[in-house]
Amino acid sequence: MGAEVPALIVCLVVSLCFNAGFIVYFVLKRKSEKVSEYKKVENPDVENFSKSSVRPPPPEPKPQRSPPDREKESKDPQPMNNNRSKEHVLRSENQAPTNEIQQRSDRQKLQEPIGKNEFIKCMSLVVQFINDYFDESHKQPVIPENDVNSSRIHVKVPEKAEELTEILKDLKEIVIPNICHTHHPRYHAKFAGKSLADLVASTISAALGHDVNSSPIIESIERIICKWLSTSMAIPQIKSSLGELRDPIGTVFYTPCDVFISVIRHAIEKFEKTDSGKERSKNADYIVYCSDDSQVPLKEPCISCRVKLRKVITDEKNGSGMTSANLLKQMEKDIARGFTPLVIIANYGSANIAANDEIWDLVTVSRSKKIWLHLDASYAGCEWLDSNSRNNVHALISEVHSVHITCSSLFPYSGRISVVWSCEKLELDGAKILYGEHPIRLWILIRLHGIRSIREAVKRKIILGNAFSERMSHHSQLFEMHHTNEHGVTVFQYKNKKIKDRTEDTNKITSMFHNYLVLSSTLKFSIVSFHGKVLIKSVVNYGRCNLSIMDESVSTLVNSVDEFEEALKKKKKIVCETPKNEFCEMIGGSPNETTDTTQSDDGIDKKKKKN
Repeated sequence: MGAEVPALIVCLVVSLCFNAGFIVYFVLKRKSEKVSEYKKVENPDVENFSKSSVRPPPPEPKPQRSPPDREKESKDPQPMNNNRSKEHVLRSENQAPTNEIQQRSDRQKLQEPIGKNEFIKCMSLVVQFINDYFDESHKQPVIPENDVNSSRIHVKVPEKAEELTEILKDLKEIVIPNICHTHHPRYHAKFAGKSLADLVASTISAALGHDVNSSPIIESIERIICKWLSTSMAIPQIKSSLGELRDPIGTVFYTPCDVFISVIRHAIEKFEKTDSGKERSKNADYIVYCSDDSQVPLKEPCISCRVKLRKVITDEKNGSGMTSANLLKQMEKDIARGFTPLVIIANYGSANIAANDEIWDLVTVSRSKKIWLHLDASYAGCEWLDSNSRNNVHALISEVHSVHITCSSLFPYSGRISVVWSCEKLELDGAKILYGEHPIRLWILIRLHGIRSIREAVKRKIILGNAFSERMSHHSQLFEMHHTNEHGVTVFQYKNKKIKDRTEDTNKITSMFHNYLVLSSTLKFSIVSFHGKVLIKSVVNYGRCNLSIMDESVSTLVNSVDEFEEALKKKKKIVCETPKNEFCEMIGGSPNETTDTTQSDDGIDKKKKKN
C-alpha cells in the first residue's frame, strides 16, 4: 500500500502537465490564426490589384506588437489571400478610389443638386471666395463707376446644373464690379454690421431651418441672449407703474415693428384694466407721441393698432430732441379734443441725426400723467457695453417702463433682432412671425466674438465717428456742421465760403455735391431732409477701419470740392441733384387717419371752422 501512493501521485502530476501543455498549445494556435487573418485582410496582393482600390471590411482590433515586429512586417511581402476569387479581383480593379468624389447619376442630381461630398468641395470654394472678397473689396470703387453690363448674364435658362466655379467666376467678373460695397473704407452711409463670424453663424442658422414656434430650445436661447446683454450693459432694475423696482424682463423681437406693436398693445391693455370702471375708449382715440426724427417702423404699428401717431416738432436750439414743454403743449391740445395720451416714445440717438430727447423731463411727464414711457435706444444703446459710455441716460433706465436696442446698429451683426427690457413681460399675440431671422444666429455670433471683442468693435466705431466730426470741423470754409452729438454720427451741409456771389440755394448745392460724390464713385454718404435743410450724414462702418483710413476719407472728401466746383462751372451732366428716392425716409405722413402730425393752434381753428 505504501508503494502504490507515490506511483499514483506521479501519474496525477504527469496527467496535469499533459493537459496544461495541450491548453497552451491550443491558445497559441488560435492566436496565430487571428494574426494571420488580420495580415491577409490588411495587405492584399499588390501584384494583381492596387491597394488603394480595395475597400476593406472594418478591421478587428489590432493586437499589440513591438516596434521591431511592425518594422519587419512592413518589409516582408505578405502572401496573397487565396480565398479571393478572380471575379472579386476584377471588380475591385474597376472600383473608384475612396478618396475621390464618386459621380452621381442625373436622377440623383435632380433630387439633390449638391451631394454631401460635393457640398464639402463647394463650401471650400465659397469660403475662399468670401475671404478674397473681404481682403480685396477695398480695391474696388465703393460705387460702380458705370452701368451694369449685363450682356454676359443674359443667357438661356439653365436647364442643367452649372458648375459652381463658373458661377463664382461670373460673380467675381460681373457682379462684384457692379455693386455698392458696404464693406469698404469709403462707405459711410449707414451701419451694415458684416463680419466673418456673422457669416458663419448665418450659415449654421440657415442650415437648421427650424420653426421658432415649435422649438422649445429657442425660448431658452432668447433668455440667454437677454441675460448676456443685460449683464454686459449693466441694465438696472426698472420701476413699475406702482413705483416698485423689479429685475428687467428681457424679450427678443425679430423686427423693430414687433417691438412697437408689443409696447402699444401692452399699454392699451394696461390702460383698460386700470380704468375698467370708466367708459372704454376707442383705439382711434389713443395717442402715441414721438419726436419728428423717430424710427420709421413706428408708423406701421400705429396703423395696425389703429392709434394716432403724434409727432412733436423739435428744433435745433434744443439739440433737435423732444422737450417736455413741447410735449405737454401738444398733450393739452389732444386732451381738449377728447383724445387719450397712451405712450411716449423717447429717443436716445434718433434715427437720422442721433439726437437725444430730454429723457429726465419726459420721465416726469410720464409719471405725472401715468403714461407708458418707452426708451428707443436702437442705435446708441449698444454704447452701454462700454462702462465709460454709461451716462445719465443709462442711470434713467430704472425710471422708464421699457427700453430696447437693435443689435445691427453697432454690433458686427447684420441681422434685425431687437432686445427689449421692461418692468413687465412684453409679448406679441399669436405665433412669432419668422422674417428669415433666428436667435441662434446671434447666439452663435456672441460666442464666436465674445463680449470683449464686440465691445471693442462698438467703441472703435464711435471713436472713429467722433474723430471724423472733429476733422470735418477744421474745414469750416467748406462745410457747415449741424446736430453735433457724441454717438459717432456726422451731419453737415456743403457751404463753400470761398465761392462768392453763389446763386444756388444751400440745400440744392448740398444735394448736388452729394450726388456728385456718388456718381464719381468717390464716397458714399446718406442724405436726409430735416427741418427744411438738406443734410449729408456720415458714419464709420468699415470693420477694419483705423484713424489713418478715416483720415483718408476726410482728405478724399476735401479734395473732391475743387473737382465738384470745376464740374459745376462746366455744367457737366454728372452735376445734378440727388434723386428723391435716395433721401432717408422720415416718420409720419400717412393716408391712414390714425396718424397725424403736431398741429399748430391755427390749424386746429381752421378745422373747427370747417366742421
